[in-house]
Amino acid sequence: MVGLAAAIFVTYFNRNLLITAEERPPIRLRTVIWLFGYMFKLLWAIVVANFHVAWLVLHPKMPIEPNLVSLEVDINRVASRVLLANSITLTPGTLTVLADGKKFLVHALTIPTGEELKKWPLIDRIKEMEETRS
Repeated sequence: MVGLAAAIFVTYFNRNLLITAEERPPIRLRTVIWLFGYMFKLLWAIVVANFHVAWLVLHPKMPIEPNLVSLEVDINRVASRVLLANSITLTPGTLTVLADGKKFLVHALTIPTGEELKKWPLIDRIKEMEETRS
């Protein structure tokens, strides 16, 4: 309980350190509902990716083909790009190596995984939320 209170205090105290008030989305019921929906979809993507990575590792031939994928996404807000970069990194089998503006460099365990990332539904979900806030 003390750890939670300390985390909330530190977060509140440093709220303007990286993301200014103009870049931060307003806290509205609609935004909170969207965030819960996004987190549910992200958790589902993490579960599916866990099974995929387990299959790759346990497969007798271990069909791993590490590669770097370049992504360019049309996301304008810094907070949205940070959310995307962290979502990619949290998903097993992918790692955001570089996030520079609208360009992302992602390490993927297999070539199909890297190609699927270009059509990842969570990217569209972030774009939709960004468009509704504008």
